[in-house]
Amino acid sequence: MWRFSRKDAGGAAGPASVPTIDVKEAFSRSKRGAKLIDVRSAREYTHSGHPEGARSVPPDHIKRDNTGLGRDDELLVICLSGHRSPRQAKRLAGMGYANVTNVHGGLMAWKKAGLPVRK
Repeated sequence: MWRFSRKDAGGAAGPASVPTIDVKEAFSRSKRGAKLIDVRSAREYTHSGHPEGARSVPPDHIKRDNTGLGRDDELLVICLSGHRSPRQAKRLAGMGYANVTNVHGGLMAWKKAGLPVRK
């Protein structure tokens, strides 16, 4: 008999979805104290630039729960285009992080909106 798990696509048990906001709302929330979490690789974060105020937390750090983040912190999860961040946001929520939101469109939308980027 096959064993099946009720894990989501991110590989973590937890909610089926997390809220999603646009980049302008993410920028506004980050200015008010939310933590903007960039889930691209450390190399991408360094070489391609990153949203102003973003912190690099690559997927392998999330998988090992080595994020340095508080379980009750407001976390805004962003990637390059918005394809990787939903998976990592779901993983964080499934691990018990209470206030996780996905940022729609990623760094590409961030740049298109004219929001500040650091290299």
